[in-house]
Amino acid sequence: MPRDVHNLLVLSDVHLGSDLVQRSRPSLPPLSTTSSARDRELVRLLDFYADRPRGGLPWRLVIAGDFVDFVGMSLPFDPQELDTLPTDEELEHGLGSSMDHTLAKLRRVAEHHSEVFRALARFVCAGHDLVIVRGNHDVDFHWLPVQNAFRALLTREGAPAERIEFADWFYYEEGVVYVEHGHQYDDFCSYEHVLYPVTPTDPKRSARSLSDVLLRFVVRPTRGMRESGHDRASALDYLRFGARLGSRGLVALGRRFVLAVATLLGIWREHMSDAGRWVRDEHERKMALLAEARKLSLLKLRALASLQRPPITKSVLRILAGVMLDRVAVFGLAVVGLAWFAFANWTPTLGIALACGAVGLVGLSVAWKRARGNIDASSALRETAARVSSVFPAAFVVMGHTHLPEVIPAGKHSTYVNLGAWSEERGDDGEGTALPATRTHLVVEHQGGELRAELYTWTSERGPERFVGLEAAPSAKALDVGSEDPD
Repeated sequence: MPRDVHNLLVLSDVHLGSDLVQRSRPSLPPLSTTSSARDRELVRLLDFYADRPRGGLPWRLVIAGDFVDFVGMSLPFDPQELDTLPTDEELEHGLGSSMDHTLAKLRRVAEHHSEVFRALARFVCAGHDLVIVRGNHDVDFHWLPVQNAFRALLTREGAPAERIEFADWFYYEEGVVYVEHGHQYDDFCSYEHVLYPVTPTDPKRSARSLSDVLLRFVVRPTRGMRESGHDRASALDYLRFGARLGSRGLVALGRRFVLAVATLLGIWREHMSDAGRWVRDEHERKMALLAEARKLSLLKLRALASLQRPPITKSVLRILAGVMLDRVAVFGLAVVGLAWFAFANWTPTLGIALACGAVGLVGLSVAWKRARGNIDASSALRETAARVSSVFPAAFVVMGHTHLPEVIPAGKHSTYVNLGAWSEERGDDGEGTALPATRTHLVVEHQGGELRAELYTWTSERGPERFVGLEAAPSAKALDVGSEDPD
């Protein structure tokens, strides 16, 4: 076995900085109880594994995306620390997605979660490696100065810079593991050009998906609204939520919603314009450079890219369906219907018209739902995993993104693993029932020429506990992991 063979530790969706939203929600505390608990558990996990290499091999920690929640933050800014003038939208919602804005966010995150950064540095100082894979919430890691600044935060604590890597798309060890965040198979969150996600008409800023826009314009500023759970919410749930907001809150939400839709339609116009041509060319150039640097087939990279789902923002119909326009329409028509019911002079003709309108509304709602597709991307990631393994053979195809841990077969010779999440959502000001974090992580070990993998859940009291065991395919022997550089 070669000198640089290692065991793998893989986790995802930590979302550091997700509670840094004081620009939109000044009443929120600077550090939530759920954020403190996540930091404490993550620090203990990192220290646990840093002190416990297995089989004489070091660990390589792969964080499979959404480590830092750049997109979800809503932070005020000091104009003196910025080179890029803020737009009207950034003045309202806080620091944006340009390189200098992202650097300012990273500084706040490092201060806010200083113990986590110190634990990462200790982990690397102990002789282990760290690889950061980009997700949709930390897409802004595509800026090289942001990567360098992150690396510098750890090297200041003594961590060797050469042990800290960034993977712009995926991490791959041939025959062993393929790791990707998974958002590119979720059209609510995907970007058209994964290797160069910038705005065609404003390349100083990162591109934004439908999910990004709704999170920034609607979710973060709205009291009581969560990022998750919309796939299970009905029109009645939205009616109840609107009633809880009151008239002023509802008007404010309506304004934010209209601005979000207008922004999404602006993104659609960019897709349709010639402005995106140069971004496509730059993406192709970066793909060729990636193939050359990692000694990968360019044809295989293009085949992998073909599996990705085009963003919803490329279709006006899907934008309107994706922003739940059907449920907004139900709310508006319900108000009109109640007024009509209260004040109209009832006749048989009126009753027939009302019944026909109700049937038409139901039919329209069904059509909109089909256009919207499935908000929960779990099935899309499952289906894609087998196709990924046919392009890049690996015993384990690993993703995050959905926050739902699972282990299922992916084709004849591969297993799909979803890593779950380390973040959780709680109600306003830390109150209410939390959507629990699974705090799951994958361990892949080389043992006597074979691969052994386990998905564990973590608690400080009990350490790692087996969530589910994974059986590697019969052909999944311990390969020369160092024979191909990861990406």
